[in-house]
Parts: sequence; structure tokens; C-alpha cells
Amino acid sequence: MLASLLRNRWMLVPITMISAAIGLAALTVTLAVADYPLGVEPNYDGRAAQFQLVREQNTTNDRLRWLVTPTVTRLDESLIALHLHVEDRHAKFIDDAIVDIECIPIANADLRQYITLQFSTLGNYTGSLPIARDGLYEFRISVKQGADLYTDHVRRSIPEVSR
Repeated sequence: MLASLLRNRWMLVPITMISAAIGLAALTVTLAVADYPLGVEPNYDGRAAQFQLVREQNTTNDRLRWLVTPTVTRLDESLIALHLHVEDRHAKFIDDAIVDIECIPIANADLRQYITLQFSTLGNYTGSLPIARDGLYEFRISVKQGADLYTDHVRRSIPEVSR
């Protein structure tokens, strides 16, 4: 039996190729249905189609020239505090604005969160946010005051819990 199998080795080629094709198909289906983080932007195709709006917003940002200064501090193991200071190019505080922030962990963009900061003092807005992991985050900030909308994005590292 073994001698006949070794003499006719070519018979193993189709068996090997069919086994490899079945294994590759199973791997493809597993990766397609698994809930792995892919980091795809929500509504990315719509954003790409409306690129002109992004350019107009950049022009508005250049016209307004607001200064947005975020501060991220750790409150406990699963909570961070966000402080945002907003002023215009003449150092006048921006008050009574709606401040929305999209918090995106760079290591797993599918864990993104949204928060609206509350007005605290002149030009300052605060809020707290539960976080799932330490590391580098991107904060996409939008500040809306009246008819003006200013957007910015910054990256900050979330400090580890000190014990």
C-alpha cells in the first residue's frame, strides 16, 4: 500500500490543493464574520463624496483662528476628565458654545465614544468619559457658537493609573 502510494505521488497533489482551498475558504469566512476591529470610519464613503464641505470647514477654521487647548487627566481606572479651553485670536473667551468631542483610541478605533462638554467657567468646558483602554487617543473637537463652527483634532496619550 505504501509502496503504491509513493509510486503514484501525483495523486496527493489534487487532495492537497482541495484541502488548501477548503482551509482558505474557511479562514476567509471566519475573518469576514468575526467582530475584529477594522478601524473603518463611520460614513467614510459619504465623507469622501462631500470633500468640498471639509475644504469649506478648513477655510472657516482659518478665518476664525480659535485656540482650543484640551487637557486630559485620569480620574480613576476607567474614567478620564476632559477640560477644554477655547478662546479666539484676540484672547477673548468663547462662551455659551456647544462643544462636542469624538474620542477615538488609536489602537482600536471601533471603541470610539462621543461626549458633549458642559460650560464651567469663562472659556472652559469640562466633562468625564469612561475609557476602555490606555494609550494614544485622537480627539476630534467641534465648537459651535451661534453660526460659527470651529473644528480641530488633537492626539493625547491617556496616562496609566498610578497605584
